[in-house]
Amino acid sequence: MSGSGNPYGGVALRRGALAYLAGRAVSALLTFSAFTLAARVLPLDAYGTYMAALAAMETGLAFSTPGLDWVTARILPEYRMHAAGRAIVSIICRLAGIQMAFYSCAGMMLYFDAEQVASLLRMEAAAPVLSLAGAVLAVEGFGRLYREQMLGALMRQGAAQSAQVVRSGTLAFLLASDWFAGREIAALDAVRYELMAACGSTALGAVLLLRETWSLRHRVAPSGDWTPPRRKQLFKLAVNTYVSYLLAFAYGSQMLTLIVARILGADAAAVFGFSTNFSDQVRRYLPTDLLRSVIQPTLIAFFSRRRDFGGFMLRVGLWFKSSMVLLMPVVLYFIVFGGMGATLVGGERFQEAGSVIALMLVGTALTILRRVVELSCNVVLATDLYVRWGFWLLAVPAVAVFLLTSGGSLTELIVLIIAAEAFFNFGIILALRRRGYPFELAWGGMLRLAAWYGVGVGALVWSAPLIRFDMPTSIAVCLLLGAVGTLVAKPLSAAEGRLVSGWSPRGARLLSRIPAA
Repeated sequence: MSGSGNPYGGVALRRGALAYLAGRAVSALLTFSAFTLAARVLPLDAYGTYMAALAAMETGLAFSTPGLDWVTARILPEYRMHAAGRAIVSIICRLAGIQMAFYSCAGMMLYFDAEQVASLLRMEAAAPVLSLAGAVLAVEGFGRLYREQMLGALMRQGAAQSAQVVRSGTLAFLLASDWFAGREIAALDAVRYELMAACGSTALGAVLLLRETWSLRHRVAPSGDWTPPRRKQLFKLAVNTYVSYLLAFAYGSQMLTLIVARILGADAAAVFGFSTNFSDQVRRYLPTDLLRSVIQPTLIAFFSRRRDFGGFMLRVGLWFKSSMVLLMPVVLYFIVFGGMGATLVGGERFQEAGSVIALMLVGTALTILRRVVELSCNVVLATDLYVRWGFWLLAVPAVAVFLLTSGGSLTELIVLIIAAEAFFNFGIILALRRRGYPFELAWGGMLRLAAWYGVGVGALVWSAPLIRFDMPTSIAVCLLLGAVGTLVAKPLSAAEGRLVSGWSPRGARLLSRIPAA
């Protein structure tokens, strides 16, 4: 099943990964440019309003995704491998139609109820901004559906990334034109730019998806006795996933940004929103997010064919560890040089956000773990686990409100988030093991790597009064510590090393403790 005829085999995976990485590299540069430009052309209070509007939009998107994104990710690879063309087109149309109806309703609700939302946030002047964010919600929802769910699950990564580059490029261009002209803009202008970028991307995504479905319409089903997943199973998957989303948003960054804006005001919301936005940017370009549209369908197809949870976990472990190895130098940098890094990214106004960013990046490690935990639950249809454990997290927003109204700081709020995320992830891991699905990530190598970074933090903090670190030197030192630490700690297990040796024997010897050939 790794030949050229398999849409999820080795040849297709390499081709899709190359197209995906090329598109994401361009998109990463443009998205990060837009992020830094927005922090510079918006005054601090306007940036806080902009962050609140985006948080409201993302909250609306989460509420209007009735679990069907995971249904799409779970069944579309199976249909693509086993079903006839008309059946594939039919399931795409049904899934897309239902989700577009939900996105439209959510967008209209925010558009027409913007004044009530602004009053709830105690940001009455932001009503026009929130109203326009309702239009962005609907259009962006359509765009993500086309490019991330449908085209991504069909392994048409080149098409999906083309649409994403159009979005990122349009937004970066519009913000750059203001920055080069020396203009400060209002939050309404920034959201208007978001709408323009979303419209261009969504239109291109729709055209590319229509072209793909047209090419599939006459496909003949391969021989075999495959039967599609039962509707009852899919309904359970959708409901559990949707409830999990709602529970996750109860303590997610968007909801907490709204809470911070209401209790601490726009300036605090700007710092919190900037920190969460930056950590999200970092997470999006780690393999667990960056390669998600390529690797997730491949892993689902692997388990669908072989029903081998051990082999599935071996591959998931490599995916997880690749992200952790890349994240740790960034965490190290912001722990030791946080103020310098925050100034570089957001300017002088965000210099004090360094410690907040460092903690948010620590939390990013647990978000990476959540990605693989959720995938593991979905692939074995054990989605009820993250619903059950998610109910415990409903206490987080209540505790956050109590904490902030009692004089608590943003740092204490983020510590609360980290503790809640750890409770959720490890609770589900134990529950999976009790059900006979041994969730094993071979933690020994990661613990060795974490210990190395702990020593590095101590050494850099101790030497800070003795050595003057400028920006290039500080970055170089953190990268050097990361490279040496990875080679010394050897984070991959022997089994993971043997799997890696199939395509990179040298990499396997460097990163794992398998004996040299």
